[in-house]
Amino acid sequence: MTTDEPDHQPRGASAAFRQDLGGEWQLAPSVSEAWRFRRLHAETGQEVGAFARTAWIPARVPGSVHADLLRAGLIRDPNEGLASLEAEWVSARQWVYRRTFRVELPASARLHLCFGGSDYGGDVFLNGALLGTLAGPHTPVRFDISGLDRGAEHLLAVLLREPPPEAGQLGRTSETRTLKPRYGYWWDFATRLIHIGLWQDVILEADAGTAVLDLFARADLDADLRRATVRVDVDLGGDTTVPVTVSLIHPDGRQDETRTTTRSATFELQDPEVWWPAGLGAQPLYRVRASVPGGASIERCLGIRTARLVHNAASLERGARPYTLEINGKALYARGFNMVPVDMIPGRDGVAERERALAEYALAAHANLLRFNGVAPIASDTMLDACDELGLLVWQEMPLTSSGTDNVPPTSPEFLANLDRDLPALVRRLRNHPSVVLLGAGNELTDERRRPADEAHPTIRRIQDHITALDGTRPFLPTSPSGPEYDLSVDAATGRPEDLHDVHGPWHYRGAHDSYRPHVLSRALAHSEFGCQAASRETTLRRYLTDGSPWPMDDTNPQVVHHGEWWLMRHRITEVFGPVDDLGTYVLLTQAAQGDVLRHALGWNRSRRDECSLALIWQLGEPWPNAHNTSLIDYDLKPKLAYYRCREANAPVALHLGLPGPVGKGHLTAAPQVLADTTGSGELTLTLHSLTGMTLQHETRSMIWPAAGQPLNVTLPEEPALLRAELLGEDGVLLARAEHWVARDQPQPFAALVGMPRTRLTLEQRGSRLVVRNAGVHVAPWVSLESPSDVLEDFSDSGFNLLPGEEHEVGVTLRGPEVGVLAVPLTVRALNATPLDLLWETP
Repeated sequence: MTTDEPDHQPRGASAAFRQDLGGEWQLAPSVSEAWRFRRLHAETGQEVGAFARTAWIPARVPGSVHADLLRAGLIRDPNEGLASLEAEWVSARQWVYRRTFRVELPASARLHLCFGGSDYGGDVFLNGALLGTLAGPHTPVRFDISGLDRGAEHLLAVLLREPPPEAGQLGRTSETRTLKPRYGYWWDFATRLIHIGLWQDVILEADAGTAVLDLFARADLDADLRRATVRVDVDLGGDTTVPVTVSLIHPDGRQDETRTTTRSATFELQDPEVWWPAGLGAQPLYRVRASVPGGASIERCLGIRTARLVHNAASLERGARPYTLEINGKALYARGFNMVPVDMIPGRDGVAERERALAEYALAAHANLLRFNGVAPIASDTMLDACDELGLLVWQEMPLTSSGTDNVPPTSPEFLANLDRDLPALVRRLRNHPSVVLLGAGNELTDERRRPADEAHPTIRRIQDHITALDGTRPFLPTSPSGPEYDLSVDAATGRPEDLHDVHGPWHYRGAHDSYRPHVLSRALAHSEFGCQAASRETTLRRYLTDGSPWPMDDTNPQVVHHGEWWLMRHRITEVFGPVDDLGTYVLLTQAAQGDVLRHALGWNRSRRDECSLALIWQLGEPWPNAHNTSLIDYDLKPKLAYYRCREANAPVALHLGLPGPVGKGHLTAAPQVLADTTGSGELTLTLHSLTGMTLQHETRSMIWPAAGQPLNVTLPEEPALLRAELLGEDGVLLARAEHWVARDQPQPFAALVGMPRTRLTLEQRGSRLVVRNAGVHVAPWVSLESPSDVLEDFSDSGFNLLPGEEHEVGVTLRGPEVGVLAVPLTVRALNATPLDLLWETP
């Protein structure tokens, strides 16, 4: 018997009643029903004959077919060169997973075979007999196998059918059939690699007649944060009259316990430990456990906090939705990133570690909100756990997304049936995580005229109804952008500024004018997605563009096109910097341009904090090594220079110079402003330096904040110049720093930087800090640091500029298997300096 019961997850289940059937399995492909003809589901051996015997492939469960084929050497790594094209056949097959097992659990009244989810669906056979059908990738399924012989060995086989024929990025949302995430069907940040696999847990569970299937714990917190009521609802399967023991485990290990026959329990807390977002307080986590006699327990986390969207004065005045997140009664300015998966192959080794690393990079860049876009799967348990622990708020959209041709939510009976089947399990997976504070129906959903859709659309309303019924504790947005304007464009900003509520874009680098102007003009209440592209690190490019040279980085190079055809920018770099003929220089210039645009956008949004509630960069990481992409951290987890500029702009105290852009007609008008989370005062120094380091302009002014910036005229010399701003507190301590390259508005305004005479850098390790010195007579632009590909790096700064004779200390933190055992080579380069290596000894 098959029952699609509430979210059955083995996390926290009692080991005595649970047997993990994950680990080593066998895998074989099948064209149509060749598996049935060969009886792969029913027989463990095949006789020699005219038909070749099946060559079984070692497999891992949970896992992915692509990962198993890669480990077996049967496909090239799809990350390399054009190899993903060679792997597209994988999703055009059915796949048979199988293993044998014996029941190792004690005798019990019932036994269930439980699947956490399969991608995409399939049939389950036990000892050759059809047991039942698996649903989509999100939906857990339980099979009652209570009569199974406890003394025999059993053959378990799972037949996964071909994935459904969904569209890639340029298709029709209205024709979407399923909730299978569509990024693998080809997207601007991902190749076409349609995932298939038994990618969630497979377990046996024994019980005495009743099973705890799930629990939902939520806290009602008083406005003064001094009292909380924790309510726990328990989902049971079987005899629901059995008493349930519910335990509340405090962060310090203390435990409250109650027994109930009503499937619900309540705990009253005085002076609870309140969960806060990063930067506002600590992240204490309670645990809630439910158990019944003779069965496995289920445990979930609980963070005691409130979350809602509230109006600011601007959204209220415009009649817009509220966009300001309020946590525990405190409104915050939300800043952070849009998130996509860390890998196209969920079963690849090290995915969980990469997810944790990316969350830590987000935190280090002062993020407090991450948006998980509807083009991808919902955030993994690993990522959600990390966000709970680190205080990163999560905006999670359901896996429904735009398509380009149309973005209209589907209404077909087939889609709605899949929605009703699959969505509840997604909501159950999310609802116990305190980090999840905002839910959405999907990404960039619109009507036929490309106006953002809302709750009046029946499919969006249906999604909202599911979320309300199963959760109802979090604010909901129908989609993002939520309109009435879709894009941040110059036309909208100048003609319809009051209609800029929640907007997306722009995303492309368009030179020294058009990349900057929309952000200056913007009156958006929420800027939930915008970006700018750059090339990956040179070492990353050489590691993955293996079917020839990575140069030239334009559409004459098939590899460069294959790894990011939407994001080519060599023509734009030529427009701004003049001709560039080598890969290293090109990479550095693209990353410098990306960083400058994104810092500019973040600064202008944050300077309108009373009007704009949030600003989220598209995107933090990438699931596949792109040649060009809008990611801030490339596939090898190497931060681009833009990561450091975004960290600078989002810091608790940041400088926004209020520049309209990097070029002007003889002068630029700045309006320096301190962007800070708290009030303060200090002294601001601005200096303008020539390419030889000569001081061309020097200004000092007292600053208080918050306060609007006051105009300051910057006279532009004939050649590009470095504008540097430094903010000192009342105690003389450096609070913030910002550097901008500026130039006269002319063709190729920054070409002189590329043609600068060479300078020379020197390196010295002083404990945990690296001292970089410019020993030449010309400025060293964009000094950048890099560690080897297998080392996670955290530098206090990168992409800075050094005047002649100047030195800069950079904090260095490295993590990796050889860090602390062997010296790690660090590479330091600048636009006009030969790269230098230094062997870094862990202090």
